[in-house]
Amino acid sequence: MLKVGLTGNIGSGKSIISHIFSILGIPVYNADNESKKILDSPKLISQITNIFNKEVINTDNTINKKKLAEIVFNDKTKLDKLNAIIHPLVMNDFETWCSKNNNHLYVINESAILVETNLYKQFDKLITVSAPEELRIARVMKRDNCNREKVLIRINNQLSEEEKIKVSDYIINNNEKDLVIPQVLKIHKALTL
Repeated sequence: MLKVGLTGNIGSGKSIISHIFSILGIPVYNADNESKKILDSPKLISQITNIFNKEVINTDNTINKKKLAEIVFNDKTKLDKLNAIIHPLVMNDFETWCSKNNNHLYVINESAILVETNLYKQFDKLITVSAPEELRIARVMKRDNCNREKVLIRINNQLSEEEKIKVSDYIINNNEKDLVIPQVLKIHKALTL
């Protein structure tokens, strides 16, 4: 079974591409969603508190993800510390998930920061979803109902698209001009040969 990473910067359309792969019957692990579940684990509360103090802890002793996101997207050092805690746990969870889906020719791990964290090296193939920056900004502003400045802060915490493309095996152009389904089908065919 091949392990395929699917990445792209914020607003590139990774989730849409993942959905197309899932329609084709390919299991998709959404690392961002799974990391949020892992973040709810009581054993992480003390580690998170040590780095971020009590300001990110709700009264019910859960992590205030919105407050945590505001902090880490404005402080790269704290973002790196958070990633150092979360990413090994997410990759361990992914490996367990893979063992339950090992009857497929390949599986996909969708994650925005596979290249930033060097986790892409643990995959057999890497797909990057590409879209022009202005289009990505517009998508995120609409999706998250936020202003341009907040989107730019998040973009600035990610590697450039060009850096991700350099280490990718496949590129999907999600620019609202090129059809994405034929691009996904071509990659699917290549991965199942």
